[in-house]
Amino acid sequence: MIFIFLVNCVLAQEEVTRYFDKDQLGIELLSVQWLTPPEGVEVEPYTNAFNLQYMVTLAGKNSNVALALGAGLLTENYHLNALPVKESNELVFVPIDEAIHYRRNKIRLLTLELPLELRIRTEKNSRNKHWKMYLGGKVGYKVQSMHKYIGDNPEFPEDNLKQKTYNLRYTEPLSYGVTARLGYGQFFISGYYSFTNQFQKDKGPELIPFMVGISLFLY
Repeated sequence: MIFIFLVNCVLAQEEVTRYFDKDQLGIELLSVQWLTPPEGVEVEPYTNAFNLQYMVTLAGKNSNVALALGAGLLTENYHLNALPVKESNELVFVPIDEAIHYRRNKIRLLTLELPLELRIRTEKNSRNKHWKMYLGGKVGYKVQSMHKYIGDNPEFPEDNLKQKTYNLRYTEPLSYGVTARLGYGQFFISGYYSFTNQFQKDKGPELIPFMVGISLFLY
């Protein structure tokens, strides 16, 4: 009898464990835009971001409602038609003359993030999957900013120029915003809206990023 009782306990525990989808290690591929880019400055449609996250459940591990905290690394790649130029004590974006041909002109930002999510799931269906809605927010700290240009030299068009500039002036290191994910199984549609400007106040243009894309949890 004791043996049967122990077996039943183990099976019950395994059932609980199977009920919960961990959704710990995830990747996101996002399309990125600025809410109000400066006049004459265009962000190319293929501007993108890639996010790698690892989440740990703090509460509700075996429930339909859970709280998860994690760490992430976000890479943003802004492909532009303008160059970042320092003028006096301010960074401005100067549109590239149409006569100048360039192959690449982008700003890359690398941010360490701390995301927090409230995770809501439906009961499992006949395919052993949930519908899920994850709402939350995250804070970040930029560890790298870079501008890369390959093309005609704007000052001497007859020459080619390949240039990388690290540590862009007046970049705002801290960021925070809200996140949302709606998914089925391991696949999600995800979004992010920032409450912070990417440059320090009165030191650069007001550029508020927002992102929409897809997420996949690998584990």
